[in-house]
Amino acid sequence: VLLALRVLNLSHNYLSGVIPERFSGIKNVESLYLSYNRLKGQIPPELTNLSNLAVFNVSYNNLSGVIPQGRQFNTFDARSYLGNPLLCGKPTNRSCDFREPDYEDKDDQSPIDMESFYWSFAAAYVTILVGIIASLSIDSRWSRAWFYIVDAFIHRVRNLLW
Repeated sequence: VLLALRVLNLSHNYLSGVIPERFSGIKNVESLYLSYNRLKGQIPPELTNLSNLAVFNVSYNNLSGVIPQGRQFNTFDARSYLGNPLLCGKPTNRSCDFREPDYEDKDDQSPIDMESFYWSFAAAYVTILVGIIASLSIDSRWSRAWFYIVDAFIHRVRNLLW
């Protein structure tokens, strides 16, 4: 049905999901514009079979992975892939030689020591609690008012439950 299609411009349409592999069936397409959408995943390698494709633009999406190479894809410049920070390979300057760090490596790269964080959080909590209790223990007008309010609240709750 779309065999005679020469230009397909789906830019700025809020499209989401992945680029369909079926686009490789539009054999005569010369320009394919998919920029400024919400596309994710990899660029299907089957698109390299589009031998008439002269313009390809997938900029400003959420695409990731290696940019396919071969045939017409070797002629597209980095502007076709702008705004996709997770794409790598030619023609971008991003290397695809990355590895997922081991679990131990992730712990070592943490900017804070979590055990120290938990201990300091607990110490701060206890200090604040002791400060509140100490200030309420001092016999003053506002501490008596506070205890009166708390006592009245407890009696209301007890009367509602029993």
